[in-house]
Amino acid sequence: MTSFWYTKRQQAPRIALFFSAGVFAGIWAGPLAARLESINGKLMGYQYIFIIEAAMTVGVALLMLLFLQNYPQTARFLTEKEREAALRMLEADRALSPKANYSTKQVLKALSDWTVWAYAIIFWAAATGGATQAIFGPTLISSMGYKATQAQVLSAVPSACGFVSQLLSMALPRVYPRFSIWIMLFSGCACVFYAIIASVENDRVRFAFLCLSNFALSPNMPLVSVWMSHNVLGVTKKGVASACTVMLGGIAGLIGSHIYRDKDAPQFRFGHIFVSVCNALIFLVALALNIYFRVENRRRDRANEDLDAQTLTPDQIEDLCDNRPDHRYTW
Repeated sequence: MTSFWYTKRQQAPRIALFFSAGVFAGIWAGPLAARLESINGKLMGYQYIFIIEAAMTVGVALLMLLFLQNYPQTARFLTEKEREAALRMLEADRALSPKANYSTKQVLKALSDWTVWAYAIIFWAAATGGATQAIFGPTLISSMGYKATQAQVLSAVPSACGFVSQLLSMALPRVYPRFSIWIMLFSGCACVFYAIIASVENDRVRFAFLCLSNFALSPNMPLVSVWMSHNVLGVTKKGVASACTVMLGGIAGLIGSHIYRDKDAPQFRFGHIFVSVCNALIFLVALALNIYFRVENRRRDRANEDLDAQTLTPDQIEDLCDNRPDHRYTW
C-alpha cells in the first residue's frame, strides 16, 4: 500500500500514475489486438491475444515478486540514514506502520462505517464506466460505421483522453485539495456527456463525446482512492476499506460487461444511460460526504478535542481510527 511508503501529499500523484497504467494500456491494446488477430498461424486470432498478453502479464508479475519491497523498514535498497529519514517523515505524517497489530475492532468499525461504503460506491460507479469503455469501446465505435479493424485502432483515442485526464488528476489535489469538488465536477460532466451520446444520432458527435466521456470518467478512481487514504485511519480499518473498494470495483466489471446489449445496437442507449446514472450517483454520494465531513470537522473544532489526544496511549489512538480527537477529515 502507498500509505506504507509515502506521505499524504506524495500519495496522490503515485496513485493516479498507478491507475493511469490501465488507461494507457487501452491506448495500444486495440491496435495490438488488431495486429495479433492478423497472425497467420495454427491458432485462432483471439488465442494469440490471450497467450501473448497473458505471458507479458505473468512475466512482469514475476519480476515484481523478485524486486518489489514491502516496507521501508525492510527495503534492501535503502541505507540506514535513508531508512531513518523516511521513517521520521512517515511518522510525522501518521502513515501506516507494518508493526501495527491486526484489530478485530477496526474490522467491525470499517464494516459499520457508512463513509467506507460511500467511497466503495463511488469507486464502483466510476469503475463501471471505465469497464464499459475498456470492454465495449471497439464495439461502440464500430456501431458508428467503422470497420472492425478501424474500430480497434480508433479505440485508442478515447483511452488516450482518459490517460491525459488521469495524469491531470496527479496535480489537481495539489492545486486545490478538495477531493469531493473534483469528483463532483468530473462525474457531473460524465453524466451530461453520456446523456448526449444517448440522445444524438450523428456518428461524429457521438465519437467526440465518447472521447470527452472517457476524459471525465478516468480521474475519479484515483481521486476517490487517495481521498479514502487521507480520511480512513487505522492500519486494519484502512485495509478493510481498501478491500471493500476493490471488491465493488470487481463487481463493476461483472455488471459493466452486460449493460451494452446486442439488442440495443447501434445506439446502445440503455448502456449510455446506465453509465450516466452511475455518474449522477457519484455526484450525489460525493456531495453527501462533503457535507458530512465539513459538519463533523466543525463539531470537533467546537469541542476542542485535540487536547484529549494527549491523554491517550498510542494503541488507544490507533484503535480510534479516524475518530481520533485530533483528526480532521479532508473533504
